Amino acid sequence: MKSNTFKVKFAILVATQIALLAACSKDPIEPVEISSNELSPNVVSCIYTQQIDGVFEICKTHNQEHSTLTTSNGKDKWWPKHSPVSNEILFYQSNRTRDINDYSSASLWMINTSGGLEELIPQGAFGWDKQGQCNWSHDGSSTLMAAVDSAIGTWQVYITDANGENPARITKRNEVDYFDPIFNLDDRTILCSTVPEGEDMVNSNIEIVRIDIISGEEERLTFNKFRDHHPDISPDGNTILFESLVDPDYLSIGKWAIKEMNLSSMAEYVLIEDNNINLFPKYSQSGELIYLTELNIETFQMNAVVYSIVNKQKSYVIQTENITMNPDPI
Repeated sequence: MKSNTFKVKFAILVATQIALLAACSKDPIEPVEISSNELSPNVVSCIYTQQIDGVFEICKTHNQEHSTLTTSNGKDKWWPKHSPVSNEILFYQSNRTRDINDYSSASLWMINTSGGLEELIPQGAFGWDKQGQCNWSHDGSSTLMAAVDSAIGTWQVYITDANGENPARITKRNEVDYFDPIFNLDDRTILCSTVPEGEDMVNSNIEIVRIDIISGEEERLTFNKFRDHHPDISPDGNTILFESLVDPDYLSIGKWAIKEMNLSSMAEYVLIEDNNINLFPKYSQSGELIYLTELNIETFQMNAVVYSIVNKQKSYVIQTENITMNPDPI
């Protein structure tokens, strides 16, 4: 169960089957695959994780040019997040294991403006047994992450300053796990995934909620009774993206699709659904592209993918046989 392992979800895909809301205004789209230069005039520019010689490193793509930002030290680096106001990049480093993301040995690092590396939150700091899924505030002054405090035992959401110091817990309910936190555009509320208050604590009840940073008050956003994760807010604040388990029986591992929800009408619809498993969606700064991780069900290759909302076409961030994942737009 994800609440106990908090690992990449293609390895633990379980939940219930999809039923689109009656108010859905869009049909599921199977994207047409094209080469990345055909996405012009949109520029594919992002950081991402790539497996190089068996170890995961942080890489960058801009205008068809690819570079590696970290050097091999026998550790895995993953979950890169680019600051919205500087060239600083957050990422996690962990022991090289058979798990792609090892939260129990994770430490939070930063590539600073000069390209040097700084450790911000060491493994075990603040009494945390596990940590992961950091994100920047929109003004760049704070970071947000999920962690397991040994005294609590569940995943909770914490906010720190930009250097990973002075952690403050935002979430209030000890008995449930909170996942996938991001700042809302105003940096006063957050979006994340959890079992809403009053619901049975099962995976199919994991929904997207909005939480006030000061009060901890929770507002439920999705009501679909399906397992939803990894929300992202559009640049204009009108919609959210998230991933949703649409078929738990698909090839015995389950299928995840990308949904979008209008925050005014609260209508949701499937935006990306094909034969692959689609995870971790992120809007580009223009809102015209979506960056995501795709698990190809024929090869079981994970790819960093960019999808054009306008053209309903997708392309790999980089053509490689190596695993790529977690693209974050610049």
